Amino acid sequence: MALMSKRKPVEEVLQDKTLSNKRKQQIKQVQSIRKFAHQELKLPKNNSYTSYVELKREAISWNVIATPKYSIEPIKTCFPFTGCVSYLLYFSKERAQQVVNEHKKLGHDTHIIASPAYSTRGVFNDPIVSTMFNGGVSSIAQIVFHELAHQKLYRKNDSDFNEAFASAVGQEGTKLWLKKDHPEKVKTYNEYLLKRGQFFGLLITSRKELKALYQSDKTQAEMEKGKREVFAGLQQKYTQLKKSWHGDNRFDSWFNKHPVNNAKLAVIGVYFQKVPEFTKQLTAYNYDFEKFYQHYLESKDLR
Repeated sequence: MALMSKRKPVEEVLQDKTLSNKRKQQIKQVQSIRKFAHQELKLPKNNSYTSYVELKREAISWNVIATPKYSIEPIKTCFPFTGCVSYLLYFSKERAQQVVNEHKKLGHDTHIIASPAYSTRGVFNDPIVSTMFNGGVSSIAQIVFHELAHQKLYRKNDSDFNEAFASAVGQEGTKLWLKKDHPEKVKTYNEYLLKRGQFFGLLITSRKELKALYQSDKTQAEMEKGKREVFAGLQQKYTQLKKSWHGDNRFDSWFNKHPVNNAKLAVIGVYFQKVPEFTKQLTAYNYDFEKFYQHYLESKDLR
């Protein structure tokens, strides 16, 4: 509610002489992206992203994901009406850290994701927030398409479906938008997606190795040893993969910012493991987004 009370209409913000020209240009960029989302991606047309909030912090929210010490499955939290989710979102970094500490006391693996945006799934008119501009234009487009996709389709009790669906729409929508508005950035974005796919492939493989380990009849000591070996092997595989990237080290921060653990790998399962299945279906429909959405509205695919 504190955030919502700070919203200002975009038209008013663009007339603000104290706001930098760069920020105004970024806000205008969101308006262009939003229009493309409605017209080309058939995403909801409402009052989301027609207001703006300038924030003096690194993220709009912090997502906390936790797993048992010897499990790759996120600990779910259930709510009336909205169902169960694999992670919890906090608008306070301090509160998110407090929850992490509570999980650690119970012996759980934890991970915090600083998020540049969020979605109320159309319940409220979500504003543009300054944290959405931490990356380039490709990042901005991907964020807007991702969050609007949550408004389009949401399955109760299925975070893996919801996040991968939104990630796929965000990714493929950004490709189309760049091709139309920034063709000079298409090659760079596709190269990024290729490398991200290779990197996430390593993470998903490690996730599968851990899942098999935890489902085995090994002792706790053996599982602990095996867990360390999987994490060490992941680091080695990444080092090898980087050699083919000719000095590109953009994913080093994944290892350096927070220690590798079950929760960190669980995030990949929630957000990205099913993305290839969605993109395959979208391709099958020749990027007819209305048919694509209808397919999942009517079926139980990817349950």
